[in-house]
Amino acid sequence: MGSKEGKKDSKGLRRDTIIFDTFLVFNTFSTFLTFLTFNTFSPELALLPGRSSTYHDRPITLFTVLYYRHRRNHFALAEPSPLRRALRPSIGVALALLILYFAGSWLMNRIGLGNHARQTAVVLTVERQGTAQVSLDDKDFASAQDDMKLYASDRVKTSANGRAALTFFDGTIIRLGDQTEVTVLQSDLKTENSLLSINLLSGQVWVSTPAVPSFTGSVLRSIEASSGIAFDIPRAADAVIGLRSATVYAAAGLGIKLTIPKAVIPVIVGEGQQFALPENFDPDADLYQYRSAIGSLASIPTFVQESRTIYLTAHPGGPVGTGSGLTVAEGTELSVASPANNATVRTGTVNVKGVVGSKVSVVRVNGYQATLAADRTFAIELSLPDENSVTITVEALNQQGAVLETAVRQITRDLKPPSSPAIQSPAATGQTYRTQRQELPITGTAPSGTVGIMVNDYRLQIFKPGDTTWTYLASTKLENFHEGENIFNVFAINDAGKQSEPATLTIVLGGEGEGVINAGSASSGASSAITSEEDLPKNAALKPGTVQVTAPLAGTQFTSTGSAFLIEGSTPSDTASVWVNGYKLRLYTPGKTFWNYIADPALGTLKKGVHTYIINARNVAGELLDSVTYTVTY
Repeated sequence: MGSKEGKKDSKGLRRDTIIFDTFLVFNTFSTFLTFLTFNTFSPELALLPGRSSTYHDRPITLFTVLYYRHRRNHFALAEPSPLRRALRPSIGVALALLILYFAGSWLMNRIGLGNHARQTAVVLTVERQGTAQVSLDDKDFASAQDDMKLYASDRVKTSANGRAALTFFDGTIIRLGDQTEVTVLQSDLKTENSLLSINLLSGQVWVSTPAVPSFTGSVLRSIEASSGIAFDIPRAADAVIGLRSATVYAAAGLGIKLTIPKAVIPVIVGEGQQFALPENFDPDADLYQYRSAIGSLASIPTFVQESRTIYLTAHPGGPVGTGSGLTVAEGTELSVASPANNATVRTGTVNVKGVVGSKVSVVRVNGYQATLAADRTFAIELSLPDENSVTITVEALNQQGAVLETAVRQITRDLKPPSSPAIQSPAATGQTYRTQRQELPITGTAPSGTVGIMVNDYRLQIFKPGDTTWTYLASTKLENFHEGENIFNVFAINDAGKQSEPATLTIVLGGEGEGVINAGSASSGASSAITSEEDLPKNAALKPGTVQVTAPLAGTQFTSTGSAFLIEGSTPSDTASVWVNGYKLRLYTPGKTFWNYIADPALGTLKKGVHTYIINARNVAGELLDSVTYTVTY
C-alpha cells in the first residue's frame, strides 16, 4: 500500500505543479499583453497589479487593473507623430504573436502536448512453459503465459533452466537468461523521444535493437542494473548485459555507454569489446582497464547463438514477397530457393529461403522453425558450425506435425583465414622504429573482404567492412604506448569471423634518434637511412678546437632549471655531418658552420640529473674533425 500511495502522491504533486505553472504563464502573458495593447493605443493608460493570492503556499497575482495616467504638471501632452501612430499597432501585434508562440510551445512541452506519449505493452515470450513467472501490479509471482502484455512496474523472472523474452514497440528484443529477473520501467511511444527501459535485478540479458527505425523520432533505450550501473543501448545492438558487465558483438556509433556510480567519466564499450567491473573497484581509477577485446568472435556463447537463431529470424530482412516468383512444382510441397546445393559460403551464417504448398503449416531447418509468410514463402538465418562441410535439412510439416517433404542441401564453408594486413607507417611490417613522440599514428592497408581490424586486443571502431585503409593511434595518454619496446600485432577479420596471421611492428619509445632501426634491433640508435657512427673512422681529431657550444651557455657545462632548450654551436666549414651521442642531425646540411640539437624530456633527449652530450663533426670521408663534450645538470 505504501508504494501505491507514494505513486498517487507523486502524480498529484506533478498535476498540481503543471496546473500552477500553466496558470502562472497565462497570467503573466495576459498581464503583459494587456499592458502592451492598451499602451500601444493609449499613452494615457497605465497598468497596476491587482489582487494577490496563494496556490499551495506560492504567491500569485490574479488580475491586473488598468488606470488612467494623471497629469501632475501644467503642460499639454504632445501630439504623437503620424509615423509613431502607424507603427505602434503593428509592433504591438507582432510582439504579442511572438510571445504567444513561445509561451504556447513551452506550455505544450511542459504538459506533454508537443510530444504525444502513449504507454505501449511489452510482449512476453515464454520459450519453455513453466520456467518463467510474472508479477503484475506488484502482486505475487505467478506462472507466466506466452504473449502476455506487460506494463511499467511488472516483473519477470526465470528459473534455473528458464528462458523468456520481452519485445518492445520498436522491435527491441531483450531475452532473459536462466535465473534472471527484470522489471519493466518504461515503454512509452512518443512523437519525438520514445523511451524504453528495464531494471535488471539479477542474471543477464541478451539485447537486440533494430538497425533502422520503424517510425519517426528517436528511441532512448536503457538498462538499469541493481548494481547501480546504467547501460545506454544504441541502435543495431547485439550484446549481453549483466549486473556489472557488457559484451558487445555489434552496436551503432561508439557503442554502449555505461554510467557507473561515483565515476566521473562514463565508459564506452564498442563493437567487439567486453567490460567487467569488479565489486571493489576504485571509481577514481581508470575504469578502461576493465575493458578488453572479445577473445574470439568465431567462438560465440550458446546463449547468444540461441538468441539470434530464435529471435532475429522471427523478423527476417526479407521473407520473399508475393511477387518473388517462387513456385512449388506440381505434386510437391517444398521448394528451397537458397542456398544452392554444393555452394561455398564464407560467412558464419547462411540464409535459407524457399516456398511451400498449401498443406504445409510449419517449416523446420536443422530443427529450428522458420518464419512462414502469408504468401507461403519461408526464411531463416542459420548459424553454421566451424566445419568444412555442413548439411542443411529442410522439413515441411502439416498441421498434425507429420513431415510431408524433406530437402537436403550440402554446403562447403571457406574457413581459410584472410591475408594479413600491411603496415605502412611509421615503418613497414616487421620493422622496428624508434621515436621520442608521445603519440604516433600507425597506418596500413586491409586485404579484400576484411570486415574488421584488431590491433593487439583492440578492435578498431571506425573501420567499416569494405574499407581498404586503417589507422591506430599509439599514445601514452591512452596507455597503449610506453617507454621502451612496444609490439603491435595487427589482424584482419573476415566475414566468417576468422583472424589472419598478425602483421607486426615494433616501436621503441625513448633513446636517441628518430627512424627505422637497423637490422630490426632495438639496441641500435640510427635509422636505416643513416650510417651508424660506430662504422665510421675512429681517428684523432683533425681540427681540434673548431667545434664549440655557444648556447644555452657557452663552454662545456650548463645547469637547467626550466624544461626543453636548444643546444647550439659552431663547426668548421668542411663539416659534412654532425653527430650528438651517436645520432646524426638530420636537419644539418654539409657546409653549414652552425648546428643545433633539441634537449627535451618529452623526446627522451633530456633526463633528470647529469646528462652528457658528445658532439662530433665529421668530413665527407666520415673522419672526425673535432669533438666536444657538453654536460647538462637538469
